Amino acid sequence: MPVHDISANLMVELLSLEHSPDGWQMEVGLTRSGGSHKRQMISIDEYTYLQLLALGPFEGQRVRLSLYTKWDPFRGTHFSSLVKMNRTFSETLYFACSEGYKLLLLQLAQQKEDASSGPGNQPVAEEAAAPAAPAQQKLERTALLSRPILLRGLVFSLVLAVFLLRMDGEVELFTNSVEAKQDVSLAAAGAGTQEAVPVPVSNASDIQLAALQSEPAGATPAPAEIPEITEQSKLSYETIELTGDSYEYSLPKGYVALSFDDGPSRYTELLVDILVKAGVAANFLFIGQNVSQYPEAVSYADEHGMPVGNHSWDHSDLTANSAEENRTNLARASQSLEQLIAGPVTIFRPPYGAVNQQLAEEAGRQHLKVLLWNRDPEDWKADSPEKILNYFYHTEPSGGIYLLHEKSITVKVLPEIIAYLKQKGLKFAIFK
Repeated sequence: MPVHDISANLMVELLSLEHSPDGWQMEVGLTRSGGSHKRQMISIDEYTYLQLLALGPFEGQRVRLSLYTKWDPFRGTHFSSLVKMNRTFSETLYFACSEGYKLLLLQLAQQKEDASSGPGNQPVAEEAAAPAAPAQQKLERTALLSRPILLRGLVFSLVLAVFLLRMDGEVELFTNSVEAKQDVSLAAAGAGTQEAVPVPVSNASDIQLAALQSEPAGATPAPAEIPEITEQSKLSYETIELTGDSYEYSLPKGYVALSFDDGPSRYTELLVDILVKAGVAANFLFIGQNVSQYPEAVSYADEHGMPVGNHSWDHSDLTANSAEENRTNLARASQSLEQLIAGPVTIFRPPYGAVNQQLAEEAGRQHLKVLLWNRDPEDWKADSPEKILNYFYHTEPSGGIYLLHEKSITVKVLPEIIAYLKQKGLKFAIFK
């Protein structure tokens, strides 16, 4: 916690997001403790703009921006938060952001209060005051670095327009807010991940991140042959009943488990069909906010023998929440799922693998067992099926719980993944 809380002197309210030929802007309202208020149009980078856009729409709500950013070592990116408010509720949402956005917040916080602006004075679309020389130099360097991003943004917009016309590809970037937060931000961040091994609940006083173990396993083998399957096979797997007294993040040797995060989506049924045809099963960890858009996908997974789990309501870092916020978040997600499946939800995977004692205890009170992972092919940012397969080929699969996502590239590569794991003589497992 900073010695001097800058948010005590300044409140920043997001008024609008705009995209023009000149770039990306946000209009903010700045209210200071002295009572002054003004509106200001500020240029931001495309990366942060897309993250904020993904959390909308904001119509009919007030949106307060946090003045703080944090570094997420698990995803290798900065993130910040905002609070959406109306007369009946308030909701805290998290978004990835750039280093430039971090500097921008610092600049806003350091601006001196305009003595001529008393309470009620609201200059519209006022340009930002000139910052101190060092901060200005940093922002200029950020602007220079962002020019290639702007060019990429124009190309991206043209490609996206074609995708929208064809109703194909990754249009969910804008229709699915959680997927947008994750895929746009993480692909843009491009940084590596940190390794950390979860520990039993009794020792989890701090945030624990899921292990990303990657053990070398020799030279790259030839791709496995995919068997021609014309009839639905009987599912062959072992069910592991979790006790809930520790975090599950590995399996005994000879076993392997696949799990899919961030659904339901347009890809859920395709993934289920591939698993069923191959005669195996996997855990699906669903986000509550996505359920209303794809309710049939939830039922489809459950009806075809795939355990459905809770991946939170909004895919936020739940370790930053209060106990009451987490109680509501988990319960809301489970209730949305249990209306569509035959039994209760019993598995919980915390977003980003972030879990602490308070969150684990709340999960236990709601009869949820924490399921993490120890193998991460990072399919969410892979640009080819070969990159995902190379992870499998160079990582010892025995004892692995694989973290995969509901993406089109994962649908393409899943048959080869299953064929390779079967070729290794491993027994598939699911968790309940």
